Amino acid sequence: METPEPKRAQSMKTIDKAMGLLNLFTTETPEFRLVDVAKASGLDKVTAMRVLNSLVAGGLLEQHPETRKYRLGTAILRLARIRETSFPMISVLQPIVDRLSEETGESGHASLASDAGLTTIALCEPNRSTRVWIDPTQILPFHATASGIAYLAHLPKPEADALLARTSDKRYTAETATRDQLQDRMSKARRLGYAHSIGGFEIDTAGFAAPVFDWHGKVIATMGLACVRSRLDEANHDPLIRAVLHAANAATRAFGGKIPDSSAGLP
Repeated sequence: METPEPKRAQSMKTIDKAMGLLNLFTTETPEFRLVDVAKASGLDKVTAMRVLNSLVAGGLLEQHPETRKYRLGTAILRLARIRETSFPMISVLQPIVDRLSEETGESGHASLASDAGLTTIALCEPNRSTRVWIDPTQILPFHATASGIAYLAHLPKPEADALLARTSDKRYTAETATRDQLQDRMSKARRLGYAHSIGGFEIDTAGFAAPVFDWHGKVIATMGLACVRSRLDEANHDPLIRAVLHAANAATRAFGGKIPDSSAGLP
C-alpha cells in the first residue's frame, strides 16, 4: 500500500506547476488556449485547467471573454509596482543602460538572476539598422552568455556550483561553453572583472558584461552589451569593455554598493 504524499509536498508541486505555466507566456506567445497550455507544459487537461483556475482566481492570469484564451492578469502589474517601489532597480538602471547604448552604438541591457537564469530588466537598442534585438521576456542561460558568466564568476563558489547543478548545460552553438570551459571563463572573468562570450548563445552575437554589487559586495545584477559580431575587431574590444565596466560601476554606486577588492578595475 502506497503512503499518501504529505500535503506540504503536494502544495509545493502545485506551486511548481503554477510557476511553470506562468513562464510559458512571452511577448511572442502572450495568449494560450487550454489545449496549448496542456501541450506546452506536459500536463493533462484536467490538471492544467485546475492550475489555470487557481491563477485566474488570484489575478495572475485572466481569460478573454470571447476567445477563452488565457493571458497575464493585472495582479502581475500590481506585484511589479510593489517590487519596484520597495526596491527600485529599473528606474535606477535604465538611464545607465541608455547611456551605455548611446556611447557604444550597441544594445545595452541589465539583468537580474534567478534559479532559472537571467531576466532582462532594462534595455536600450541603438538607433542603427543592424543591431541585436533582446527579448525582455526570454530567460537567458548562465553558461552561454557574458552576463551569466559574469554573474557566476562573482558568486561564492558553493553558490555558483549549486546554481549550475540546477540548470541546463545545453549547447546553443558550437561556441557555447562546455562545463570545463565555463570554469575557465569564470576564473578569467573573476580576474578581469568582466566576461565576454562570442557566439555562445547566438552565433552572430557577441556579449560583454560586468557585475553590479550591493553594499555588502555581493553581486546582485549584471550590466552588459549585446553586439553585432561582424562589427567587432581587436581595435574596438577595449572601448566596449571599458564602457561596460564604467556602466556596471555606476550602477553599483547608484545602489550604494561596494566593489570587492577581488574584482578588477578598468583596463
